[in-house]
Amino acid sequence: MKQDKPSPKRYWWFWVIGLFALLWVLVRSGTNPKRLTYPCQQAAFPLASAWVIAVIGLLGGGLFFKKLKRISAVAAVLAGVVFLGVSTGRQAVVPEILPVWEADNPVSTVFVMNDIPVTSGSLAPGDASVPDEYLSDPAMDTLLAIMEAKDVFLHKTAGHSEGIVGSEDVVIIKGNFQWTSRNTTSTDRIKGLIWQILNHPDGFSGEIIICDNTQEIGTGIGENDNNSEDKAQSIPDVVDVFHAKGYPVYYRSWADMWNIVVDEYSEGNNSNGYTYDYETKVSYPKFRSPSGDYYISLRYGLWDPESEIYEADKLCIIDFPVLKAHSLAGATIALKNWIGVLTTAYYNERYGSRNSMHSSYFWGDYALVARVMEVTYPRLTIIDAAWTTTEGPINLTNVVQTNMLLASQDPVASSWYAAKFILTPIANNPNQTNPDYEGSKYNTALGNWTNYLRGEAGLPCTKDSAEISVYDREVLAEEPGLIEAGPPPGFFELESIYPNPFSTQTTIRYSIAESLEVNLDIIDASGRIVRSLAEGPRVSGHYSVTWD
Repeated sequence: MKQDKPSPKRYWWFWVIGLFALLWVLVRSGTNPKRLTYPCQQAAFPLASAWVIAVIGLLGGGLFFKKLKRISAVAAVLAGVVFLGVSTGRQAVVPEILPVWEADNPVSTVFVMNDIPVTSGSLAPGDASVPDEYLSDPAMDTLLAIMEAKDVFLHKTAGHSEGIVGSEDVVIIKGNFQWTSRNTTSTDRIKGLIWQILNHPDGFSGEIIICDNTQEIGTGIGENDNNSEDKAQSIPDVVDVFHAKGYPVYYRSWADMWNIVVDEYSEGNNSNGYTYDYETKVSYPKFRSPSGDYYISLRYGLWDPESEIYEADKLCIIDFPVLKAHSLAGATIALKNWIGVLTTAYYNERYGSRNSMHSSYFWGDYALVARVMEVTYPRLTIIDAAWTTTEGPINLTNVVQTNMLLASQDPVASSWYAAKFILTPIANNPNQTNPDYEGSKYNTALGNWTNYLRGEAGLPCTKDSAEISVYDREVLAEEPGLIEAGPPPGFFELESIYPNPFSTQTTIRYSIAESLEVNLDIIDASGRIVRSLAEGPRVSGHYSVTWD
C-alpha cells in the first residue's frame, strides 16, 4: 500500500524557529560562554541543537543522519533533546579554565587561580629546624600579586591606606576545621598567608590567631586538620614552626567556650565566652588572646582596659573556608563558614529545635548567618579549593583535587563564583549547589544572606555577575619583568648583576617590598642616564631586566 511522504513544508516552523534559536544562543553566549547556564539559553539550546543535527543530516553526513533526514523534523527535535542531554548534562570534570570578565562599575572584584603551584616545603617537624624557605607558599604569593595588580593590597601602609592588614593589627584567620583532613582549610595556604602578613613592609608587631568554633562536636583544632601536600603537616605544626622562630602566631579553638554566655568587656566582664542577644539571636566570641596581650571582641575590636575603649581598626578578620558541598545549605563557602563564628548552644531554648535553627534561622529568610557576619565583617575572603568535597560536609571519599584558589573583599561574590564555576561542575548534586538554579538549597541560602547583607545592612556585596569583575594571572603579564610574586624582602634589594662588569648582554635582578613607582636607570661615570630599564608602577615581587 502506497503511503504519502510527509512534505517538508509541513515543518517550516521547525527550520525558522530552530535557526532563530541557534542565532540567539550564538549571539547571547558567543562572547560569554557562562551565559549558557542562563534559563533562556537552556530553553533555546535543545531546539538549536536539533536544528544543527537536521542540517547535518540534510547535507548528507553519516548513515545516521541520512536516515534522520528521511523522518520528520519532529524526530529531529527529539534527537536534539537527546543531544542536549549529552552536551549539557552534568559531567564531573574539573574545569580547566576559570572564566574571567570585566564589569562596568563593578560592585565587587574576585581574583581567581587554577592550576596552583606546589608549596615550598613542609612544616611538619613543628620546630625551628624548618628552613625559612619553606614558610612561603607560591600559590598564596601569586594570588596576592594578582590582587595588587588591581590595587587591592594586603599590607596597609602610608602609601596604601586602604590595605587590609596593618602592621600592629591582631589578625583572626577564621578557617574551617570542624571536620578533618581534606574537609579542612589547607595548611599550605594558611602558612603562606601568615608569612605574607609577617613580611609587612612596616614590620609586624601584632598577633596572628587561627580560629574556629567546632561547636558541640568538640573536635577543636588539631593534628587531623592536615589538608596539605604533606599530610603530616597540621595546623598545630604550622603554628609551632612560626612560634619557634619567634613570630606571634597562635591558634585558638572557640569550642571550649561555645556554651559560655558572657557580657561585653565594656559591661565589666573580662571572661572568655560568647555574647548572645536574646532579641536578634546574634552571637559572637570574645576572648583574651593566647599571648595574653589583647582582649578581643569579634564585634567591637580590641578592648583597652586602661582607656576603656574599643579599637575596631586594630582587629582584622580574614574569612578562609575550604570549598565543600553541604547536605543542608548546598555549599560551605564564605558565608556558611560563619556558622563557626556564632554558637549553636542551647538551640532548643533559643530556636525551638535543632532543625528549626538550621532551616528557619540559618538558611531561611531570617538569615542569622548574615546578621552575625554584619557585625563581624571580614576584611578579606580567601577560598581554598585545592581539594573540593563534592558531597559533604564530612565525606572523604567524594573529594576532588581541583587545584584552585580565589579571593575577594566580598564574601558573597566569592561564594557565588566558587559555587558556580568550581563546585557545581563536579558536585554529586549540582542542582543543590548551583547558586543560580532557582529553588536549589544554595540558591535559597545565598539569596537570603545576600538580601540581608546588601538590603538591610547596606554592605557592598553582590551575586550578580554583571556587577562583578573577575581577574586571573593574566593581569601579571602587565607587570614588565615580574618573574616571581613575593614574598619579597622588607626593603628594596638590588639582588644581582650578571655578568659584572657589564658585557653586551647583562641581567639585573631586583626585588621590591610593596607596590610602588620604580625607576631603574643605567648611569655612566659622569652621571648621565644612558638608558632606563624600568619605569612605572610595579607590584611587590622579584624582577629581572636585561641590558643589551
